[in-house]
Amino acid sequence: MLDPELSELLRTEVPHRATGRQDLAGRLAGALRVVIAPRSAELKITGDLEKILFVITHMIDALSHAAVLSRPRCLSLAAAKAETVQAIMAYLRVC
Repeated sequence: MLDPELSELLRTEVPHRATGRQDLAGRLAGALRVVIAPRSAELKITGDLEKILFVITHMIDALSHAAVLSRPRCLSLAAAKAETVQAIMAYLRVC
């Protein structure tokens, strides 16, 4: 990690919902659950949904931090987003 303080700031200071303080990973897992759970048959997900949500949530978190902190000049934010989606979809295909 190039800047642990910046990483902690990004993790803790993302705008929070009015319903209460919840970290980004928790909010993201909840949003992903709403999207993935009803489509688990379509996505052919046979694994444990909580495990899958944990992995995907932390993939997004880690790749987001890396895109901000250490993204190479040759990789635009849009391309980094596209690569993240591709990585997540590849992971879902093997679950």
